[in-house]
Amino acid sequence: MNVENWKKTGGSKMSTNHEEKIRQIILTHINVGRIKSRESTTLEFKESFNMRNVAMYAKIMASYANNCGGYIIFGVKDRPRNLVGLSNDKFDNLDQAKFTEAINALFAPALEWECGMLQVEIAERDKAGELGSVQKKIGWIYTVEAEQKPVVAQKENEGEKITSGDVFYRYRARTQKIRYAEMAMIIESRIVKEWKRMFRLLEVIRKSETANIGIVNYTNGRVTTPYGIDVELDRKLVAKVLRRAKFIKEGVFNEIEGAPVIKVTGNIDLAEEVPVPEGDPDITHPYIQKQLAEKLDINVQVLYALIWYYKMKGEKKYHLEITTSKSGAVHKFSEFSFRYLQDQLKKFRETPKVLDKILDEYKSYKRKMIKS
Repeated sequence: MNVENWKKTGGSKMSTNHEEKIRQIILTHINVGRIKSRESTTLEFKESFNMRNVAMYAKIMASYANNCGGYIIFGVKDRPRNLVGLSNDKFDNLDQAKFTEAINALFAPALEWECGMLQVEIAERDKAGELGSVQKKIGWIYTVEAEQKPVVAQKENEGEKITSGDVFYRYRARTQKIRYAEMAMIIESRIVKEWKRMFRLLEVIRKSETANIGIVNYTNGRVTTPYGIDVELDRKLVAKVLRRAKFIKEGVFNEIEGAPVIKVTGNIDLAEEVPVPEGDPDITHPYIQKQLAEKLDINVQVLYALIWYYKMKGEKKYHLEITTSKSGAVHKFSEFSFRYLQDQLKKFRETPKVLDKILDEYKSYKRKMIKS
């Protein structure tokens, strides 16, 4: 594998030249082999990578998300700050889906992250004291600053002293529980964002003239018009249209016969078409996996494969993980997850080979997990 081009993403956009930043960090030396850069608000060094330490990485990543984002760089000792490189392929073989599932089981809302590898040539003295050049392999994970703060622990981990409800924040070179001042700043920032959204909405209303404005209630699909006539939309129909539609910007429209499109005449944010259910988990998410399989009339192993393939775990509209003890948890699924999987199974009746392919991919994924 060409490590120079190895990149993965955990859900965010690859908009930053991370490789250039990593090179600036690791190739600025005080002397031979010693890195000048120190751990900071946005930087943490780890000598090696191991999936057994995923809770540690998740804790650091959550602290970055609650501040301004940051890097974990693997292959660098902290004390002294020597570039030693990665000695095995554990980071190279990182299973993105498994890693994402593990960190998002610990923290919510979901963490956005990117990762990659690069190989660098550095000067190093051999045992005889002769100076030469060697190749070192470096891994990195970058965590994006969270759009919705705070990111909160939703599951306990004794090893990393994580308790459900904890909020971690990055202070210089330390990850620790958030202090009052920073939490107050996060709350104030959320309020300001909400006000800005409200003002943007009011500005749209002002420019559009109130006589032409209707109000949409996303909970029940009702549109209230200025003429005293209310219209109700079938949410399933709206969701179906949104999933199939192609969004285009005004001024770049090319008509394609038969292609469903929605014309965007301004800057819009697309929300989930399915609201996250709130309330008693036994009501909002009534099914454990066995019950869901029985209701769908499928084998439990088929259900596991579908849940994995559609990345349903960690998505609250589908799934909740309820902690029952320090080491135990139960997985609950919503009515929407049942309807969603029911629709997918109907499609598989026409294309059974697609389901077979999903099952094969899931079996391969499980084999990799066992080996790791």
